[in-house]
Amino acid sequence: MDLKIKETAFRIKSLKIQGATAVARAVISALRDYGTRIQSRDLKAWQNKLSETASFLLFVRPTEPMAQNAVKFLFKEIKSGKPKNVDQAKNYLKKAVNDFLILTEDAADLIIQRAQRIIKSQDNVFTHCHSFLVEQALIQAKKIGKKFQVFNTETRPLFQGHITARSLLKAGIKVFMTTDSSSAFLISHHSGKDLMMNKILLGADAILKQGGVINKVGSFGIGLAAHYEKNPLYIVTTLLKFCPKSWIKIEERPAKEIWQKAPKKLKIINFAFDFIPAQYIKGIVCEAGIIKPNEVKRAVKRIYPWI
Repeated sequence: MDLKIKETAFRIKSLKIQGATAVARAVISALRDYGTRIQSRDLKAWQNKLSETASFLLFVRPTEPMAQNAVKFLFKEIKSGKPKNVDQAKNYLKKAVNDFLILTEDAADLIIQRAQRIIKSQDNVFTHCHSFLVEQALIQAKKIGKKFQVFNTETRPLFQGHITARSLLKAGIKVFMTTDSSSAFLISHHSGKDLMMNKILLGADAILKQGGVINKVGSFGIGLAAHYEKNPLYIVTTLLKFCPKSWIKIEERPAKEIWQKAPKKLKIINFAFDFIPAQYIKGIVCEAGIIKPNEVKRAVKRIYPWI
């Protein structure tokens, strides 16, 4: 396997590259660079090598359908171009990567603008882990003069919530951090009137066909508490993360992330993600607008029929 491809795979696996959008961009950028390095002049051999390498990269994080959809887009574009030789195929590959990157940027701009409209002055907004789209929606809301507070989790075991907190504080937003295990209690009315949440904004790693969402572990409890307390929970995400399946196997991370020197006989369960059922979600903020979970499949078919 190509050394640069191995390096990209390692960076994704070790979470040096993290977040569904960042992973998708890294995968297709690596494929573009690799595709241009392939020396074969045989078109079929070139395509096979590119396909094998794509499969290798996608296997690293199987709970990332955006990367899978990005690769699907590349091969669709190459095929539709009907290249007659390897040089033409390489040019189609470069253009497809560029087009997909523009697609993600345009989608992000649209989603951020829609999400910031949900945020009102005097809101208490709860979020979990680190979502670029949620983060930027909050920052945009602050820039246009809305005054609100954000409550976010530290997000164990790798503390991605610290990324969110630092970014929001830098933007001048008032932030309160809580432990993951206290999230449901904080969202509940039992934590006190001053700590009642007005809305919850979460990102997503995958949207399943029935409208439920795969997100950072801890999201299920947050969704359950929001549902119980009738707090509106919005998922802020691109439809490029849609997976036409009813379930994705949840990734389990290394035990050492939880306890470096754990007792030898101790078995540690370290789920990377969990699931938010569709009935817990008030709306999905995406390219198609603010839609209900049961509208996702139809929206994807309209905007991204190739998925």
